[in-house]
Amino acid sequence: MFVMPLQTEIIYNLRAAAFAGMFGKGGIKPGEFVFIVQKDGEYNKIVIGRIQAVNGSKMHVAGTQVRPSGLIKRVGAGSAGDRSRQVLSSPDPNNCIFMLIDRVETAPFNGEVDQAQERVIWINESRYLVLDGWVKENFPEIFAAALTSPTEEDRQQAKAVLREKMGSLYERDLKEHVYAVARSARLL
Repeated sequence: MFVMPLQTEIIYNLRAAAFAGMFGKGGIKPGEFVFIVQKDGEYNKIVIGRIQAVNGSKMHVAGTQVRPSGLIKRVGAGSAGDRSRQVLSSPDPNNCIFMLIDRVETAPFNGEVDQAQERVIWINESRYLVLDGWVKENFPEIFAAALTSPTEEDRQQAKAVLREKMGSLYERDLKEHVYAVARSARLL
């Protein structure tokens, strides 16, 4: 019979606990961050927030509710592509940036969410801070102006506002994300 030395056993147990924690054993807990998809008529809106309390499949979340009004308007007018329609029908933390480079309606959210009825996705704090900062720093409006202004003069002015805003950011992850999106949209 093999007997593990005490020190090796402790290290093994710590690694096993870390492994179980990495893959969500135990579910979402208060204090963690979530991305929630809620039905809003024909399309979806999102909520990004922090869990305050959990009771079975229901959780209390405080955060920001985002309705992608600009993207909904473009899809309704028939001027949006397949990717835009897919983002509206099935948003997630990886594709929601397509919602957030157009005009949005935001509101504080402080309510109960049922995981059995709405899609709740755990996100790490860094992702939360990027999404929350993107909305709070008003980047949807700034990007929309830079991308859809009717005249070249208005577009150049909107690009200047975007560059100024990007230069004033302190949060490193948000700054990198904004620069990456601005480069890929050919605004820099």
